[in-house]
Amino acid sequence: MEREYKVNPLPVLTWNRLDLNVAKMKTDAAFSAEDFCREVTLPEGMSVRTLPDAAALEEWVAAHGGKPAQEEVIACKYPMVAGQSFPTGMGEEADRLFDEADAPVKLYELKEGCRPEAPVRLDYLYPDAAASAGRILIHLGKYSELTLIQYFKAEKEAANIVAGTSTCVYLEEGAKLHLVKLQMLPKQSVFLDDSGARLERDAQLEVTQLELGAGTVYLGALYDHWGDRSSLNSRLGYICAKDGFIDHNHVDTYRGKKNEGVMRFHGVLLENAHKVSRETLDFRRGCTGSEGDEEENMLVLGEDAIDRANPMILGEEEDMNGRHAVTIGKLSPDMLFYMQSRGINALTAQQLMVRASVNRVSQHIPDRELQEAADRYVDRIFCEREDCDAPCAD
Repeated sequence: MEREYKVNPLPVLTWNRLDLNVAKMKTDAAFSAEDFCREVTLPEGMSVRTLPDAAALEEWVAAHGGKPAQEEVIACKYPMVAGQSFPTGMGEEADRLFDEADAPVKLYELKEGCRPEAPVRLDYLYPDAAASAGRILIHLGKYSELTLIQYFKAEKEAANIVAGTSTCVYLEEGAKLHLVKLQMLPKQSVFLDDSGARLERDAQLEVTQLELGAGTVYLGALYDHWGDRSSLNSRLGYICAKDGFIDHNHVDTYRGKKNEGVMRFHGVLLENAHKVSRETLDFRRGCTGSEGDEEENMLVLGEDAIDRANPMILGEEEDMNGRHAVTIGKLSPDMLFYMQSRGINALTAQQLMVRASVNRVSQHIPDRELQEAADRYVDRIFCEREDCDAPCAD
């Protein structure tokens, strides 16, 4: 039976005619709790255990400071954290999806002061016809540092997969995390990626995310600056291939003093692709001296592509600085003529532009193997286009 989930809600209502307040995700997939994550060797000072259900997660959150107090409705703004023990970008109904699948929460914890040099890599390998919903919680103790990589791929290129993942991050005082996400599922797949992060005083979060596969993608991320002087540096790169759809919602919420946040989005739209984006800088009362910066760069290479964006700055505090920008462009005739005059055909020129866009993000992945895998995936996307006569890379 097909079910509908309202996900990726905006933190403030807009005119309904725009149809951007929330995404209506429909699916008839029967999700299982198996996340298909391969076993991983953890470094010294790091452990993993399982929280069996949502109630156990709520107890854990309560023991670590609880969730934000219920907020009043101010100027049409509604409390988007209502009902969520750990607020995330896809919202309350995404939690319902994971609860219906009885998905447990894998809790990865790093002890105070630990700084493993090598990244921890979680490889998710999905079989054909998988319908998976998995949840993890990453907890870093005071002044600890970690790089964690999530790599999503399929056993077969022609696999038909529906995969959902929820990633919550709790950084204690002075902790630093570099969270890397790389998704390269087959184009006929559906991928759901829900994230939430809570940053205490002086905590630092860096996010590097590449969404290259899956024909239908829903992404949501909520970053919550609880403590003073916490910082975020988030970068997302994606390709919405032919007939593809991506809907993403990113909210950076400032509560503490002198917080800093930077969000960069680099997207590519091919033929008949459809993209919806919501990017919000949310300055709450008391976040004096905080600064937020959001920028989206879109490259449109296909006919009949649709790009709908809703960047917002919400301010309850006067002493703050928020900036946002959107750039949308195509490969200009002059640039195309220049390349063709040097023996580069139109398709190869587009491929080079897409490579450049992807490399803005992939260069920050601390794993050479994954960087090369991302390049090969881009090449394969172009090899599948009807006007390509070049051999595909392995």
